[in-house]
Amino acid sequence: MSRSLSGWQAVVLGAVVLVGGLLALGGVLAVGSRGWYGSNALHVRVGFAEVRGVEVGTRVRIRGVDAGEVVAISPPDDAEGEVVLRLRIKGAYKNQVRNNSTVQIVSEGMIGGKVLEVRPPAKGKKAGPPAGEDELLRSEPTAELTDVLAQVSDTLQGVNSGKDGLGKELVGAIRSIKEAADTGKEALAHSKKAIDRGEETMTALQQATDASKKLPILRSYVQDPVALLVRANAERNRKVLAEAELFEPGRAELTAGGRAKLDEVGRWMNMLKHSGSDVVIVAYADPRHGAAATAKEVTRQQAEGVANYLKSRHSVDSLGWISSRKVTALGMGAQPAPQPEPSLPAARVEMMVFVPRK
Repeated sequence: MSRSLSGWQAVVLGAVVLVGGLLALGGVLAVGSRGWYGSNALHVRVGFAEVRGVEVGTRVRIRGVDAGEVVAISPPDDAEGEVVLRLRIKGAYKNQVRNNSTVQIVSEGMIGGKVLEVRPPAKGKKAGPPAGEDELLRSEPTAELTDVLAQVSDTLQGVNSGKDGLGKELVGAIRSIKEAADTGKEALAHSKKAIDRGEETMTALQQATDASKKLPILRSYVQDPVALLVRANAERNRKVLAEAELFEPGRAELTAGGRAKLDEVGRWMNMLKHSGSDVVIVAYADPRHGAAATAKEVTRQQAEGVANYLKSRHSVDSLGWISSRKVTALGMGAQPAPQPEPSLPAARVEMMVFVPRK
């Protein structure tokens, strides 16, 4: 048996439905306006003479953690003006951005894409108040490897010509450094050609590494796998996971199952917080699959992804309230380990804690 609504009941029911619909629409609009960055996201600006391939959507990092993105690019007003980038910073990180912070465009690896790094004030300089909405921050010059080499070459040419008035012995020493620089540039060029042709070998890579180590300017770009992974004076504690346990094959985005695996690793690492210890994350690719250059870049991104997750989620780089330890991410590509172990998966990530022996 059904009963029809009276006129008053119909009016009340209609009002309830209307109010509910308006509340739902308001919620949808509020969520949409906040986006993924929260309602308290911070917008700041920074100007560069040239943006070196940065585009809308380029990631912004603070202390190595993804904290925002580029949302707009404004062209210069005149021939001598700057390209102005507008950055959106997640609300959780906006207190890390001070009015005297600086912004620099950096490369992800030697052949990778670009990201923007928001850096704290220089060491010894007091941090200013938090940056305001749309505040203009100061930019730092982009540190491109080719620019550094060109500057070194120009300086050495000036010294060799005698313009700087240096003594004969000093000129001879500088000439030796220039020769080492030229050797390093040639070795790096040969290594890249070998990678492009798929003919990379351990001998060529070692030659390029040894030549680059002669240059103080290039030393920070080169990692020595043997020195990082083979240590007679330290105890190695290790966990090994196959690539498929953490990533989709050939990808560098952690899966849900991969994050769960890393949660276990993070708890294990935090039981090994010994003084003087350090952490190394190294990723290997299966040499039977893919090009060598691609494998090198993918494993680098995989190692960095694991390291960033363990640091941000489990603070494996912290040894206490004020002390910390180094976390190194290394992508080996299709290159074999310094001490091969056939029993391990070819495509894998090794997570190690090295503790100095007493």
